[in-house]
Amino acid sequence: MLPRDHYLKQTFQDAVNFPEGFEKGGLSDVQARLIRKHGVLINALMQEEVSDPTTDDQHILKVIANQSAPKSPIEQAWVKYLSIAKARQASAPTKTKTKPKAKAAEPVATETKPKAADAKPAKTTKKATKTEAG
Repeated sequence: MLPRDHYLKQTFQDAVNFPEGFEKGGLSDVQARLIRKHGVLINALMQEEVSDPTTDDQHILKVIANQSAPKSPIEQAWVKYLSIAKARQASAPTKTKTKPKAKAAEPVATETKPKAADAKPAKTTKKATKTEAG
């Protein structure tokens, strides 16, 4: 556990859900600035890694858990950030489901090919031997 100041010194980024930046991802300039400044702290709060959370920090956790309404601009920005990120993740699973299927199919195909390759030369050799002997 680290003090909250440690997390406030770091800049928050989400390259997965906002590859072109928060502003182009649906957040206003002010909201994007708040998310970049407080995002690392909020993530640490959610993971219970902050040693000295304030009452405002505890309130944002209640907001995230839908136990309280957002009252500050950062809480409103974080709620909007979460809703956009969840919407993007909901549309993304179809892409990730396709990839494991392709990966699962590859080992089966590679296992089958060597067996077929081993069997064909053996049959050809036997036929050639029979022809020569006959």
